[in-house]
Amino acid sequence: MYKKILFLFSILLVFNACDNKSKEQDLNVSTALLTQGDKVNFSLKTNDGKNIFIKANSDAIEFENEGKATLFVFFATWCQPCLAEIPHLNKLQEKYKESFKVVGVLLEDMNNENLSAFINQYKINYSISFGEGNYLLAKSIGGIEGIPTMVLYDNNSKMINLYTGLIPEEMLDIDIQRALL
Repeated sequence: MYKKILFLFSILLVFNACDNKSKEQDLNVSTALLTQGDKVNFSLKTNDGKNIFIKANSDAIEFENEGKATLFVFFATWCQPCLAEIPHLNKLQEKYKESFKVVGVLLEDMNNENLSAFINQYKINYSISFGEGNYLLAKSIGGIEGIPTMVLYDNNSKMINLYTGLIPEEMLDIDIQRALL
């Protein structure tokens, strides 16, 4: 009986998103949303030395996507569901590497050394962005209520879907295929 309860509790824990408010001290930028008419330009700095330039307004964002569909994954290193999805994101990145890219958007402060150690520990094969631009992106898409949150865009920067919590790899795969059309 206890094993069943423990099993059900662990399943419930895995399929929930982490509450962003529980680590509010990690968020250095206000989570106020862009209001009508607001426009902002910024860039995301990635661990591989690249920058993703973003133009955002209250209706949409545009970004340099190299002609690839893009999945922005908002996460933190302390979030267990975020960690659980890394192997699935690695598989999808590898499967669609010619026409799709995953960009992890770290929502906590971390220096380059610790970020590199984290990437190596979890064998992450996609880019991770870090810094203040991440918080601006979160605001630009309407705020982040919990993590992991993922936003899928086609190769024209058109939003395909927004996900909160753990999403099955098969569901992401179907939506990625749709984004690639």
